[in-house]
Amino acid sequence: MKIAVDSCSVILLAKSTSLETFAGNYEMSLTEEVYGEILKGRDKKFTDALLTEEMVRGKKIKVIGALNKALIKKLMLDFSLGLGEAGTLALVINKQCDAVLTDNRQGRKTAFIHGLHIIGSVDVISALYKLKLIDKNKAFEGLERLMEFGWFQNYLIDNALEDIKNA
Repeated sequence: MKIAVDSCSVILLAKSTSLETFAGNYEMSLTEEVYGEILKGRDKKFTDALLTEEMVRGKKIKVIGALNKALIKKLMLDFSLGLGEAGTLALVINKQCDAVLTDNRQGRKTAFIHGLHIIGSVDVISALYKLKLIDKNKAFEGLERLMEFGWFQNYLIDNALEDIKNA
């Protein structure tokens, strides 16, 4: 499955220590704009930026150009999206990717309106555990880090923790 990912979700997955496992098992695609946003943290030695750069160099994450600039501009205007989010969504709308991984509220709303397959960082950690790609401790730690660094409502994390406990 090809998954278009925005910068916020890449950063959150890196902080939750799940990015490498996710990218090792799914085909992740970033737009050039999203990759550029992430790399802004490289000068400050942010781990997420350095890890993403290493994974792109190692061809574990693919960087692609969005082909439909008119669609990106329309998404930005119609839904008040940034360039990175709009480009990420355009990859899925244009069928260059199968699903969108975003934790951005406006991006998720736009994806829903367009009938796209939407995934969030919380979903990723739960899925990695259920697929036995990470153990229970790593899943709990990842969700705790998402709570620390993300803007998730408590019930989302609580539901994921409960799912993992009962899996």
